[in-house]
Amino acid sequence: MADGANSGAFSKRGTFVLVLFAILAFVAFLYLVGQGGLSGNANNGRAHAASTGLNGFAGLTRLLEADGFPVIRSRNTAALDDPGLLVLTPPAEMDAEELTKIVDRRRTIGPTMIVAPKWLALPASQRGAKPGWVHLLGAPEEWTATIEGKELTFTRSMLDHRTAKWAGLGAQGSLPSDQAILTVGVDTAQGFLAPLVVDEQDRPLVAYLADDGSYLDGDLYLDPGRTDGQAVFGVMLVAEPDLLNNWGLADETRAMLALDLVRIARQGTEDPVRFDLTLNGLGAARNLLTLAFEPPFLAATLTLLIALAIALWRGFARFGPALRPAPAIAPGKSQLIANGAQVIARSRRLRLLREPYGNLIRARVARKLGLKDHDTDAIEAALAARDAPSLEHRLQTLRAARQRGDLLRAARSLRDLERTL
Repeated sequence: MADGANSGAFSKRGTFVLVLFAILAFVAFLYLVGQGGLSGNANNGRAHAASTGLNGFAGLTRLLEADGFPVIRSRNTAALDDPGLLVLTPPAEMDAEELTKIVDRRRTIGPTMIVAPKWLALPASQRGAKPGWVHLLGAPEEWTATIEGKELTFTRSMLDHRTAKWAGLGAQGSLPSDQAILTVGVDTAQGFLAPLVVDEQDRPLVAYLADDGSYLDGDLYLDPGRTDGQAVFGVMLVAEPDLLNNWGLADETRAMLALDLVRIARQGTEDPVRFDLTLNGLGAARNLLTLAFEPPFLAATLTLLIALAIALWRGFARFGPALRPAPAIAPGKSQLIANGAQVIARSRRLRLLREPYGNLIRARVARKLGLKDHDTDAIEAALAARDAPSLEHRLQTLRAARQRGDLLRAARSLRDLERTL
């Protein structure tokens, strides 16, 4: 039982599975470290796509995934220049110039949705609060951003416990908060924004850069002022985040509005909807580990993994003690005799052993009888006195043998005679 248990504990298959799991876990660990997956809990109560608090947008990502949209929660700053809809949820303290540069670059890369910051929040501390829950402390008076050289002002209006209404895209409803509402406006250019959703006073809650007004049809805009001839993608501004955040999606009408806004913002592109987390401090800095999992270095990483897999397979193909080649002549008398016998057998010269073997048996029999080996008559008389068969007769049979079988039978009869004494 013990031998069976030990052999099963370290079988080839079990050991292979353990080693393979360890290698995959190590590669996954390196990938997570490189991508910033071990940099802490992303559900930190801030307004971004990984947050489950009232002000977060984790619900929007899950809603889009459930509706069939491909969704990516991006921690890589390089992904800001990837095609497809990019959803930015900048914090209130973000550098306005940085946001301007991101939007300017993306005009010819892919559509962009900017969700303005609204709530000041602290992690919930009451008993029974779940991770990510927050206390909403209020909204700042305004937030500004500069796009296409125009300064956009997102202004707070106090509601004084009134229910704020919204209307747009063939639907209407109310906002979840009765404290404040955010609207967007441009002071220096009329017609710069095209409203999609407005409040009761026709102030834009959601708007997009008007350009030539073709974005609702999924078209691209060819800016006559650009010399490169590239099409320009749209920019959607969501001034009131309560239409898209977890608090807002508690209402079915607002949830349907959120889906419609994302469809419009995508402009018919098939690339994933990418929610950026880097602006909220959840980005992963580029390092050797991140480069190892990105083109063109990804090819070298895959080659190394394939080489490792081949080495692993070769190692397990010979699993167990190493096979040592046997020496040409093994040590020991018995092995020496065996080696000599093999040489004679391969050379097919067994007949050469007839005379030496006969003399050897005669000497052994004489020694056991206490006689000299050359005294044939005395040996025969001693054997006859013991009722033993004649030695000389069997020696003559050995000398007369010509075939391999006859030689072996004659030699065996002489050995049997010796053992009877």
